[in-house]
Amino acid sequence: MLIVNDEQRLRAGIGSLSKRCQYCCKALAAYPLILSDDARLAVYHAACAAALATEILVDLYTFFSPPAPYQQLFVLTPPGAAPTQETETHLAHEGDRGAHRVPLASPKE
Repeated sequence: MLIVNDEQRLRAGIGSLSKRCQYCCKALAAYPLILSDDARLAVYHAACAAALATEILVDLYTFFSPPAPYQQLFVLTPPGAAPTQETETHLAHEGDRGAHRVPLASPKE
């Protein structure tokens, strides 16, 4: 949740701007702030939240598309999608090393 003023900060349950950012550990001190939606209600500077999101995206990309010499462990395919030549080739080559096809979750109806 984006927090841009004192009213929003107080409604979010953040008593003061002296609370520390969960990412950089510095006092929050100024707006805008980002409140996470997890159970612990972590608060971040907007720039720290962007840096954290970028790190997560890089980690996910690296996990699903590892650099050489590491091998890909998973191939994501949407439900009902026909396998591509690349997917089939990858699975054929990696079958002995434990590569798996992981279907992406279908949208809830």
